[in-house]
Amino acid sequence: MDKCRYCGELRDEWDCHGDGCRRAISQALRRQRQGLPMVPNVIRNEIPANASTGEIISVLSRQRMRARRGNEERRERKALDIADEAGRANARQTRAEKP
Repeated sequence: MDKCRYCGELRDEWDCHGDGCRRAISQALRRQRQGLPMVPNVIRNEIPANASTGEIISVLSRQRMRARRGNEERRERKALDIADEAGRANARQTRAEKP
């Protein structure tokens, strides 16, 4: 028995929790297509219960840097996709204009 990484319930390898689990899986796939982690709680729960102020600040700054890098990568991918689509549209237009 393992904990389902999508819905969080204990499940057998062949067992599914029905609509709730399928909905969570489709949401995870949607997040992956957007360039986000499949499960949103990757960054949370890194701070221990009895952490000092210094430990909290270091963990939060590390999380912020990780998020910033992820955002930059997402922006770069989006810019490449937009440029690729513009190039394809330009090529189609050029082909259509040739007799």
